[in-house]
Amino acid sequence: MIKHYQMTILEEFLENTYSSAGITSPHQITVDELSMRLNVWVHYAEVGSRALEAVSGMYSMFINNQLPQDQQRLDFLHELCHLLRHAGNQITMPETFTQMQELEAEQFVIYAAMPISMISKLIIPSENNLATAFLAETFRVPLQLAKLRVEQINRRINQGRMTAVFNDLSAEQSYQVPCWSAETERILQQLDRQLIAKGLPGYEDKGLI
Repeated sequence: MIKHYQMTILEEFLENTYSSAGITSPHQITVDELSMRLNVWVHYAEVGSRALEAVSGMYSMFINNQLPQDQQRLDFLHELCHLLRHAGNQITMPETFTQMQELEAEQFVIYAAMPISMISKLIIPSENNLATAFLAETFRVPLQLAKLRVEQINRRINQGRMTAVFNDLSAEQSYQVPCWSAETERILQQLDRQLIAKGLPGYEDKGLI
């Protein structure tokens, strides 16, 4: 299921963070375990969940104690993204910038709750519905979130397959030597010199010579 899967920059960041902290198994993705390994001080209170970094490298987080435990974990992962990836006070930020950070945090939750490094070690059912149920049970996440992850994985695999085919074709073409006539080569070389003189990529850079 995972062959050809391509990670995003955000996902690579998450995987590196987990690897550095020794987080390698689904049972470790808990508030207690993650906060201990990533040095986050968690406070439970009847307030909206939010993250604080009063001093650089010193992380604190408030989690709403009225939420179900599973939702508290997802809130923790959302706020963890803000702590590790974002800087500044969202109250004073432009709305578009805040929205961008929130979108990234939502994606971070999916990666952090169901890391591809852990998924790749499992035997996942090939049928989407069964795969969704399997991920939901294994990683203790809502079915809707598991469904998003399965759809995401399928898209990334398809993209990876297309990239692999394109790379193979490009590699084959790079070994083909064009059979230009002497006059054509002379004209192309002249055009090449003109392009380079203007600071533009020459034909050779585009694989035409």
